[in-house]
Amino acid sequence: MSWIWQTVGAVLIFICLIDLYLTVLYPRSGKSLLSMQISKLLWKLFCLTSRILSKTKQRSLLSYCGSTVLVVVAAFWITLLLIGFALIFLPALGTAIKASKGATPQNFTTALYYSGYCLTTLGMGDLVPQTSVYRLLTILEAALGFSIFTLTLTYFLSVYSSLTSRNTFALSLQHRTASKGNGLEMVVRLGADGNFSGARQEVEQIARDLLQLLESHHSYPVLHYFRFQKPYYSLARIALITMDTATLLKSAVNQQKYRFLINSTAVTELEEGGLHMLRELSNYFLPKEPSPSQNDLEKEWREWYYYAVRRLEDEGIEITPDLEASANFYITLRRRWNPYVVAFADYMMYRWSEIESVPENFNHL
Repeated sequence: MSWIWQTVGAVLIFICLIDLYLTVLYPRSGKSLLSMQISKLLWKLFCLTSRILSKTKQRSLLSYCGSTVLVVVAAFWITLLLIGFALIFLPALGTAIKASKGATPQNFTTALYYSGYCLTTLGMGDLVPQTSVYRLLTILEAALGFSIFTLTLTYFLSVYSSLTSRNTFALSLQHRTASKGNGLEMVVRLGADGNFSGARQEVEQIARDLLQLLESHHSYPVLHYFRFQKPYYSLARIALITMDTATLLKSAVNQQKYRFLINSTAVTELEEGGLHMLRELSNYFLPKEPSPSQNDLEKEWREWYYYAVRRLEDEGIEITPDLEASANFYITLRRRWNPYVVAFADYMMYRWSEIESVPENFNHL
């Protein structure tokens, strides 16, 4: 029977090391063995628990999910390694591993105690390996323990560094739109008084930040579960601002006068990069494919488009001459990305009214 326990222990150690490797050393979304599933499960538990709370307490509870996921995943790795080596050491208690004084207890608690001493590199305590094989196993566990603690701390630092970058980008978009939080305000300020001469460089920077956001979520999927109380930090709001900016630039402003910007690599990268981000991340995080059917929203999109072109015209930006055809083009473009934005907002338990920030007088159109 002893070989069975040791085989189970070796399997647990293998699972731990593979999951650690895929999560930390080969960090691509969807590639982890168990940590991604743990993250999704914890998010579901947080969501279920939050439903019985008031709105204020609900937002507060959900904001702790990301940090909790990090702690639980790290504890999961340590626990697997601890139990795995304990199962390997268990049959050797009293023979290959003995107490320095007195009789050697031969129970699982003692094996766990010895494994914990080795894992935390505290030494061997009052238990001493007697054979070369178990001396080497003791050294191996101590080395793995030191490595895992180091890698976990490094991983935590990298995650929070990427989180800071994401939040900085989100806050930048919020302030670039004068805290209005919509693509129309971005376009108005990119082309203040009808002058888009400096807009290309700014749009290019936003597009690069968007791709950086995609790669950071690829490398550290746990970022997705940092759900802050302020909606302007959400992935859905970031996507809505950037995608609506690109869509309005391609459909609402005069295509001939501002061709140098509309047909530039900057706007193309903003649109295609944003779509790439939404599609990629939806495959990893959303429980199901977003529904493309949103005919009930197209009337509202059309109203938003007509409001936008009037606002652009008031700000001195020359608009497209054929409003009807351009409104249809706007709706066609928006059909490509809006379902993803709505799905991300729903998944992260934001109300759509929190994500879609529209002017107060828009409803009076």
